[in-house]
Amino acid sequence: HWYLYQVYASRLIGKTGYYQVGGAVGFRDQLQDVLSLLWTNPQYTRAQILNHAAHQFKEGDVLHWWHEDLKFGSRTKFSDDYLWLVYVVDEYLKVTEDFDILMEEVTYVDSEVLSPYESEKGVSYIHTSFKEPLYKHLELMINKALSQIGIHNLPLIGSGDWNDGMNAVGHEGKGES
Repeated sequence: HWYLYQVYASRLIGKTGYYQVGGAVGFRDQLQDVLSLLWTNPQYTRAQILNHAAHQFKEGDVLHWWHEDLKFGSRTKFSDDYLWLVYVVDEYLKVTEDFDILMEEVTYVDSEVLSPYESEKGVSYIHTSFKEPLYKHLELMINKALSQIGIHNLPLIGSGDWNDGMNAVGHEGKGES
């Protein structure tokens, strides 16, 4: 019980860890953490899924992290962030069989697009009025990943992936993950 409480209090509510104290919602981090609660609190996992989907751009990428009250976050070319939502939804569906979530209407966010020479940027964003079912968000994410494959048939790393220490590998558009 203490482990679940620690994940909930420290990571999901406090948005902190032993190595960072920024208070932002991290797209990848929060989705990884909420998997710990899937079996004990699937409703919370469901809410996190929909909240994260609402921080996706129409181009398919997502905010790497954000402060909702400030409407400010980090737009990046990380290759893995958006795929964490696909993974968490898959796990959620296996456990709950709540397939209705796929039809939930979810908004997108909008901000300036990164130039070809920018790997990440702090941006102000807005939530759009345009909504689509969650499955459309997931489809967009999968198609984005499939459109960015390297010469070895591996995903391009972009400006980073799950291993933050490898972030510079993809700056020239060739690094694979």
